[in-house]
Amino acid sequence: MLLGIRIQNYGLFKDDCVGALLDDIRMTPEQSSLAIQAGIDVAHPLNGIEAMIGRNHSGKTMFFSFLSFVQGAVVKGPAAAATESGRTGYSNLVGDKEQPVIATLCFKFYDPEKKDTTYCEYKLVIDSNVHGKPHFEEERLRLWRKGMDEPKDILHFKQGVGFVLLQGEKMDGEMNDSQTSALHAYGAMKQFYFTNRTYREILRWFFVCFRKDQTAQIPVDMAPGGHKHLNNAGSNARNVLMYLKQERPGEYKKILSRIIEAIPALREKDEAAVLKHFNKPDMLALFILLFSDPDPRPLILMESPDEGLYHDVMDALATEMRNYSIEAPGCQIFFTTHNPYILENLSPDEIWVFSRDEKTAGSIDVRCAGSIPIVGELYDQGVGMGAIWYAGHFDN
Repeated sequence: MLLGIRIQNYGLFKDDCVGALLDDIRMTPEQSSLAIQAGIDVAHPLNGIEAMIGRNHSGKTMFFSFLSFVQGAVVKGPAAAATESGRTGYSNLVGDKEQPVIATLCFKFYDPEKKDTTYCEYKLVIDSNVHGKPHFEEERLRLWRKGMDEPKDILHFKQGVGFVLLQGEKMDGEMNDSQTSALHAYGAMKQFYFTNRTYREILRWFFVCFRKDQTAQIPVDMAPGGHKHLNNAGSNARNVLMYLKQERPGEYKKILSRIIEAIPALREKDEAAVLKHFNKPDMLALFILLFSDPDPRPLILMESPDEGLYHDVMDALATEMRNYSIEAPGCQIFFTTHNPYILENLSPDEIWVFSRDEKTAGSIDVRCAGSIPIVGELYDQGVGMGAIWYAGHFDN
């Protein structure tokens, strides 16, 4: 589970944090109390659901782009990541071209059998050469559990040279290629347990690209027949239903029932009507199918999933998102929205407010709604978060 993200020198993000990092997690209650008394905002760890709100061009899409870039860099290399998903090259991603892009991600891993929680913080530094080509400058993965005095490095590579821990013993290593991530190289092997878990988390982030006007079709790079997972475009929905019907008939029936109940046009309809609906499915049907994946994604990122939805359907979407975060422990949903209505069932700690700071050349400012005193006071009095936003309290 992702607890915090620090973004340095990516686009308009100069140095911003969403959530809590390892140093924040390690703070004692006494230290937190002293920080509050001193007027210092205490970090808010990320939850199972997080809404990203703000005016147009306030950085919400750029925030998702940053996470997509980090995933692409770790999996495919920074040069490839800089030119995919609409990005136009590394030089157009960095804010200060003399400085590297730095990503810091804090994860929480819980072992239900041992009832043990482990925190891992991954720091990734990407710089460029004299020709502007990006490369891995440094990667560092630190581990900490309660009771440890200091975090322990379990992977640390700088300019391609470093070490990784295997059963407590250091293994020196050297990367062949500045485009290959050490986290990828060692994280692909199960014996490096927490390196593997961190890599798997990032690898399986899912960026939703559903379109309201799309028609179901077999992707050119995928075979016909049953598909185990929905793709980013949602264009193989019927294939996923085919797989579920063949391999998981019980789950298949439950999903059909949920879709029929959630979508007014399908109520009291049969299986054939639902399958026909998936010739050109609406967004909610695709989201229900995505949230029903037997192997849930650790993080689903959605831009404006509520756009164009009628209020009763929006309620169904909000319920599906909440159920996903509850029924799949450790899994999360980040979404952007301009609609106060969908925030009504969220708490202040589940909302992040993005804005442009005109005093610093238009850089982005990000803060948790839970850090705004008036917001917390109104919420405690029973006022919904949508109403608080609509009243303008997030902007003051």
